Amino acid sequence: MMDMHAPLPPSAAPRGLHPSALPWQAEVQDAPPQPSWLQSLQIRVERAVRWEFWPSWLYYGPIVLWILWLGLKHRSPMAFTAANPALEAGGMVGEKKHLALAPLQNNAPDLVAKFTLIESADATERTAAAMAFAQIQGMPLVLKPNVGQRGRGVFVARTQAEVRDYMTRFKGDVIAQRHIGGEEFGVFVARAPGELQPRILSIVHKTFPTVTGNGTLSLRELILADARARLISSLLFERWAHELDRVPAIGDVVKLVEIGAHCRGSLFLDAAEHATPALVATLTRLLDAVPGYAFGRMDLRVPSVAHFRRGEGLQVLELNGVSAESAHIYHPGTPLLTGYKAMFHQWSTAFAIGAAYEKQGVATTSAWSLLQQFLADLRRSETWF
Repeated sequence: MMDMHAPLPPSAAPRGLHPSALPWQAEVQDAPPQPSWLQSLQIRVERAVRWEFWPSWLYYGPIVLWILWLGLKHRSPMAFTAANPALEAGGMVGEKKHLALAPLQNNAPDLVAKFTLIESADATERTAAAMAFAQIQGMPLVLKPNVGQRGRGVFVARTQAEVRDYMTRFKGDVIAQRHIGGEEFGVFVARAPGELQPRILSIVHKTFPTVTGNGTLSLRELILADARARLISSLLFERWAHELDRVPAIGDVVKLVEIGAHCRGSLFLDAAEHATPALVATLTRLLDAVPGYAFGRMDLRVPSVAHFRRGEGLQVLELNGVSAESAHIYHPGTPLLTGYKAMFHQWSTAFAIGAAYEKQGVATTSAWSLLQQFLADLRRSETWF
């Protein structure tokens, strides 16, 4: 039996200042101080003119119309749900992460961040299972719901108490995954039936906003003084509520965000120039290891950009399906029409691949079933942070 008090091996984890409040602890004793009315107005204007910050309902209108047109064109409105036979509804919504990661862990374990599925059970049992995994893989430990998207519910636990709190608060099936350091990328691939190598539709380099202490300004002041961080200040003020008055020492770098999701504050940079034959060769081996996975974005980490270009040291965090985005479009300054062009191409490819699989006998998901899954996902979103 594992010694719950034995020291845990560290993984390649960042050190330094971290929020003391857990993300699901929404209420704090004192509401975090907000920017002045003038600063708030300036931030609103800056966000309004940058479409990457527009609400989904506003941006996605033309894309939905394009999807409807593609359904008519292919005479199969739900063909896109067959683009990934390995994932439920092609990975549109409600797919289980472990079903995509398990084949990769079995067939190409060097290409995936080690994980284990912890099913819904007593919180004490779940905590013990997570800590047993951490005893082997090290701390911190990445915890996330087995069904989720856009960074929802993802948490980097650094102590056993945090693991226990997470397992007590959230009842559903959870993925516990080894924490991987280094650079994070999202690579959107597509491979039609019969193709040997995948096509790369998008590469995004996911970076994490930081501020550097000068020994004078508080964390709050540093956030508002940073051109990027100030645009997500409301999110950061809530996350760092207990640390906003702290004054980081000279040279101290504070990593404000550590989850690679745009809606959680990450900065996405177009990295198409890193597509090399060596990278494609590794991506081909990765796809071969997961039969039935043909279209979507692979979120992964590597030791360095040089490793990424050589196709070496890739550790997959998640395999996302058809609802994933060609996330390079969120590169700051990308013209709106360029973003739409990329998304139209992505969905055209999804329908083409789905239609090809449908001809081979792969079943599509009905519109009614997909609607039910969307509604279920909305209910899940009320549970997770």
